Amino acid sequence: MSPILRNIVALLPFSLTFNVIDEPQQVLVQASSYKLAKSYTGKSFFDGFDWKTFDDPTHGRVNYVSETDARNKNLSYVSDHNTFVMRTDYKHKVQPGQRGRDSVRIESKDTFGNGIFIADIQHMPVGCGTWPAFWTSTTDQWPNGGEIDIIEGVNGRGTNQGTLHTTPGCTIPKNVDESGQQLSSDCAVHGSDNQGCGVKDNRRDSFGPAFNKISGGWYVMKRSDTGIKMWFWPRGGHAPADVRTGAAHVDPAHFGKPFANFPSTQCNMKEHFGQHRIIFDNTLCGDWAGAVYGQQGCPSTCEDHVMNNPDAFKDAYWKVRALRVYELKSQTSEDEDEAAVNDGYEYEYEDVDYSVDDMVVVV
Repeated sequence: MSPILRNIVALLPFSLTFNVIDEPQQVLVQASSYKLAKSYTGKSFFDGFDWKTFDDPTHGRVNYVSETDARNKNLSYVSDHNTFVMRTDYKHKVQPGQRGRDSVRIESKDTFGNGIFIADIQHMPVGCGTWPAFWTSTTDQWPNGGEIDIIEGVNGRGTNQGTLHTTPGCTIPKNVDESGQQLSSDCAVHGSDNQGCGVKDNRRDSFGPAFNKISGGWYVMKRSDTGIKMWFWPRGGHAPADVRTGAAHVDPAHFGKPFANFPSTQCNMKEHFGQHRIIFDNTLCGDWAGAVYGQQGCPSTCEDHVMNNPDAFKDAYWKVRALRVYELKSQTSEDEDEAAVNDGYEYEYEDVDYSVDDMVVVV
């Protein structure tokens, strides 16, 4: 009770009993930071990733090679400034009977759940017939556990597309807060229909030759129980300092509007997304690049181009400066204890449950 109210009560000719309910006197301060949990640069990619050699699941004219072959054929190596390079062969014609052109697909040995993934990429594969992708995918029987495509496009044309692929029951509402263009809202795989729920980044330099011309930039994916978001900042642009420098902690609160936003309002993230591995690959032709090859101004047929024109694939390589994964650390502190503020009057406190997402990953 305020001193003025106490004085007024004392002057009244009758007695009053007050039961004062004040506003809560405690202030909760949430101190949260996303702490670096895993970092890949240079040679550490060889320690932290496996080279896969199975047949391409998307039916590409590609021959994924082992780590040993990739090293021996100079398809995987550490280049200048400690950058990690994965490339497609550009020196040989593909002989009859071979699976396809030599290329690389790598998957992280560690698995990840919620988090922030930050990739600092200087160059991505381009050219007719190429289908580069940077993504995370389930360790379960796909599509159980989901897939998150962060960078994807074909034939070096157009702009980047971020996409989710899930089991049935996951959809994305229209008119969400994002700068990109929503292409579809149903994330589920339906038989041979594997479109997923995609968002197109309208910026020309988000993909292909325009991306490489500016020496790339930073792609970030944040995965949490409340949704999945993706950002892209071109090099020389206005990327947050903690993203640019590979800081020990990052704060997504100042990342701004994402180009792709997949909220959990119509998709239970815990049910549709499990533990994932991080994947880089560059397949050739296949279900997407091959299907639209002739519509995108590319010569001959996709298969003929891939098999017989090695020089066309000189720019079909990834050049990655760093890949970092961040985990969310949080604690809640009280400025004042409830008992300390009780001065003889009855106070009512409203319990507030502060919860945070588990992890953030930055690429």
